Amino acid sequence: MGKITNRYWVVEGTHKDPNDQDTIDHNTETEHGPFKDEIQATGMAKRLIQKNIDDFYHRAWVITKH
Repeated sequence: MGKITNRYWVVEGTHKDPNDQDTIDHNTETEHGPFKDEIQATGMAKRLIQKNIDDFYHRAWVITKH
């Protein structure tokens, strides 16, 4: 049996509550990835957050998929 590996993705978009990942407006949702490790994904999330620093409701999150 093969090793199960996680793939890291970054999801970004506008949120009703910027501290709650589940409140993303799916009309604005964009996925980036997959990334080979969490460090790369986190770097992308940080860049997206910095790019959209003036939009309080925009957030980017690192998620994993199998």
